[in-house]
Amino acid sequence: MSAPTGWSPELVRELTAASGRVPAVVTVVGPGGTGKSLLLAELATAHERAGLAVLDAVPEDPATLPGPVAVLVDDAHHLPDADVARLGVLLRSPAARVVLAQRPWPRPAALGALLAEVGAARRTVVLGHADRARLRGWARELLGEALAPPLADAVLTLTGGLPAFAVPLLRAMGRRGGVPGQPGRLVVPDEVTERVRADLAAVEEQARALLHALAAGAPLDEDVLGEVLGVSPDRAVDLLDAGRATGLLLGTGEVVPLAARALLAVTPPDVTRRVRRQLLALMVERGDEPVELARRLAAERVRDRHAARLLERHGEAALSDDPALAAQLLGEAARSGAPVASLAGRRAQAAALAGDLDGALQWADTALADETAPDRARAAGVTAAVLAQRGLLSRAAGLCRLAGAERAGSAALALLATGEPDAAATALEAARTAREVPTVLSVSEELTAQGVFQSLRTGDDAAADIAAALSTLTRAAALLEPVGRTALLVDSPAALAALVALHSGELGVAESVLQRAVDADLGGPPCRRRHRLLLAWIAMLAGRFTSAREQMGPAQEGSGPLEPRDDVVLQALEVGLARRSSDLPALVRAWVRAREAVVRHPVDLFTLLPLGELVVAAARLRDGERLRPHLAEAQALLARLGDPQLWATSLHWSGAQAAILADDPEALRPHAVALVAAARTSHYAATVARAGRTWLQVLSGEVDPDEVVAAAEQLTAVGLGWDGSRLAGQAAARATEQRARSVLLGCARSLADSAGCETAPVVPVPRPAGEGTPAVGTGTLSDREREVARLVVAGQTYREIGGRLYISAKTVEHHVSRMRQRLGAGTRSDLLARLRAELAEETEPA
Repeated sequence: MSAPTGWSPELVRELTAASGRVPAVVTVVGPGGTGKSLLLAELATAHERAGLAVLDAVPEDPATLPGPVAVLVDDAHHLPDADVARLGVLLRSPAARVVLAQRPWPRPAALGALLAEVGAARRTVVLGHADRARLRGWARELLGEALAPPLADAVLTLTGGLPAFAVPLLRAMGRRGGVPGQPGRLVVPDEVTERVRADLAAVEEQARALLHALAAGAPLDEDVLGEVLGVSPDRAVDLLDAGRATGLLLGTGEVVPLAARALLAVTPPDVTRRVRRQLLALMVERGDEPVELARRLAAERVRDRHAARLLERHGEAALSDDPALAAQLLGEAARSGAPVASLAGRRAQAAALAGDLDGALQWADTALADETAPDRARAAGVTAAVLAQRGLLSRAAGLCRLAGAERAGSAALALLATGEPDAAATALEAARTAREVPTVLSVSEELTAQGVFQSLRTGDDAAADIAAALSTLTRAAALLEPVGRTALLVDSPAALAALVALHSGELGVAESVLQRAVDADLGGPPCRRRHRLLLAWIAMLAGRFTSAREQMGPAQEGSGPLEPRDDVVLQALEVGLARRSSDLPALVRAWVRAREAVVRHPVDLFTLLPLGELVVAAARLRDGERLRPHLAEAQALLARLGDPQLWATSLHWSGAQAAILADDPEALRPHAVALVAAARTSHYAATVARAGRTWLQVLSGEVDPDEVVAAAEQLTAVGLGWDGSRLAGQAAARATEQRARSVLLGCARSLADSAGCETAPVVPVPRPAGEGTPAVGTGTLSDREREVARLVVAGQTYREIGGRLYISAKTVEHHVSRMRQRLGAGTRSDLLARLRAELAEETEPA
């Protein structure tokens, strides 16, 4: 197989056609390695086949040529003036065909004048570096298959498209038995490496020194290059032209990567380091910012004051845009000689913003342990934010104080969350008098603390205070959006606004503020999971279980496990979804994980919702004693805060549901009293208080359809769509009158549809009291049919059910047919609804 070329066979035929159809002289111009010599060889072969004598040099006496002749001269740019003069005689001979191959530099004056004299009788063929299309064509020719775009780009980048390197590399890939699937597997064979080194060895010494300087990181600037090489700027320009003429220097000023790699490999490391340090000093002195050059020195652990200062400055600037890059640059500054202690606080901040909380704590400790460290306040703020995610809010409050007046809002927030309102008020007041110029972060954090203060108020104006709290917290979140991605927060104002909204039944507000926070990436990586999990919580309360799972997915993505604050919410979500889906095995599994999450995270004001969900699940699983200490801790916390109705209502509602499940009137009484008391000033409390009272009546057999419908609709109106639908469904299951049952079942389905619930509670046709043998349409199932029903509702196929129960798929189909007849179900969806209702009687209401 012939080597791929940068020209077509038609060009060769055109240049070797019969006399009178070819120009007097053909010049082939291109840098080294672009195939000029190959084209000359092709032309020589073609001329020989045409019967012409072929000469590879200018004859001594052109006038004595014996007949038609083809003169093909390579490297014509090196021709001495005497040869150029004889070449002029040759060009005037009609018996001679002349082809000259030359590089674009140098440009000898005599040759240039001669070619200019020829003028229009000259044909020029320009060869150069290959583009992607040509390279992929070569690949098809050499490999017999197309080159994947990423791999083609890798070959093109590595070789710079220089045919002398690209073609041997592709040929070697073919010998290895095919095209590798990943660009990272691209291995340069020895023969290509040797070709590169041979080409470099042929380069003139000063031009090679220039290529080395560029490979080491020099800019394409004749003044800097002249200074480094010890030559004049004009000479540096000539050397650049010489470098381009070799084909090893691309038009962009970049040395072909394969050549750059070889240059750096064969040059002694100390020489390269010396060149780089000289370059860095020159560029910094003239006001440039050669960050990449500084990073190369840092990678070799070269201590250089210019590099250290440059990397430190750029690392700090990157904190607001790219924390991961900031962490890298600050680490490189330390390797370049910047004092470790002076960088520790910023490295801690960068690590935390990039999601590396363990690394953040390590660097923050370095700064906190050194009383002379300039960044102790920053390090204290970082540690506070990390500890808050790990449930240590009381410790976080003390560290926020150490961080100074700038973080007073965070200190107050942590104190409020742990039940110290007086200390929180003192911290805020002290900060207002001590701070001179407020920042966006400090103002936002103060507004956040103020919003939580407002949410704690009780009394006749509680509704207005809650509205004010929501307004303040949403303003705090909006204020932080432009800079919030890089703000390390004790907690996100958007998350706290959502919690206040959830505790007051404003699910729409909660969802809106959280979605804005997700779109703005408020709080960066440390807050992303929190926002997603709270969005999942909203979906769960509304009965949109698929949506909840979709939000939980991204929240669980990442390089490490969730922090305790997020993990307790995640595990409570798993428990809540299993409970609402009546999936007892999943509930048991989730409960085991949730117990561990609760132990890892102390109770605080902002984790009352997950605690309440777990309290209900514990009652469902008859394991309520396990959470009794946590519940007592939460009640003590609320007492220290003055028993704020907003935050207490949801916990009392959960406690009431747990007491109902446990059939414990004594445990229900304090929750009922608290809800009734809060109902005077809180619409949300009034709604759940009425629902609790109605649910208790339903469970005791007193079903008032009008009361149930009103209570269920009110629950749905405050965002508890699944609970409202469930209440109506449970009442329908216990109603004795057909009309009441129809009304309640219709209500359950309607509320489920309006709330977007994915599973609507349904009710079976009741069995007459004392009935024995099952009859068609009565709704009674045998034990085996109940086993089949559970698996049908779980979505298993007849074959899968048969495998589980050791019966045939045909027998399963027979059982399903009988159940359809007994329950009076007309369609499959109706059958599933009736089966769910029939099975619901096996368990207590969730």
